[in-house]
Amino acid sequence: MNQVVADFEIIARPNSSLTAMGRVFAVTIIAVLSLVVALAFSLIGAWFVLPFAGIELVGIGYAFYYIHCHSQDYESIVIEGDQVSVEKKSYKDVSRMVFNRYWAKVLLRDTPSGDQLLSLRSHGKEVGFGQTYMTNDQRLELAKQLKERVGVVS
Repeated sequence: MNQVVADFEIIARPNSSLTAMGRVFAVTIIAVLSLVVALAFSLIGAWFVLPFAGIELVGIGYAFYYIHCHSQDYESIVIEGDQVSVEKKSYKDVSRMVFNRYWAKVLLRDTPSGDQLLSLRSHGKEVGFGQTYMTNDQRLELAKQLKERVGVVS
């Protein structure tokens, strides 16, 4: 059985501190509390609170659904032999670009807002990395590591 070991691999993911069951529990607690308060107000005559509580719960439910859908998102760079592979997953969309390790260039550009954009480029194709899940310091450190491993290495 052949196992391929990558020369270098990094995976950037969002911080998902709640499990799927934790998210369901959080939504349930929020829904119960909101409905209890809305029902209490409706019993003393402020019945118009109920539709707003329903709208609030729909919004919270959608927000947690969105978080659930994107909890498995990631960006990865794998350097294996003479190939650099950049893969991105966002919900159901997966994209992958493969560059020749020795022809690829690592670019780190400053933006007017003070952020830094990290990207890999080769033969007119360019892909950004780490804009969503990494800080400026992390992108800077990764750029240094990539520059040691990508491009013309002497």
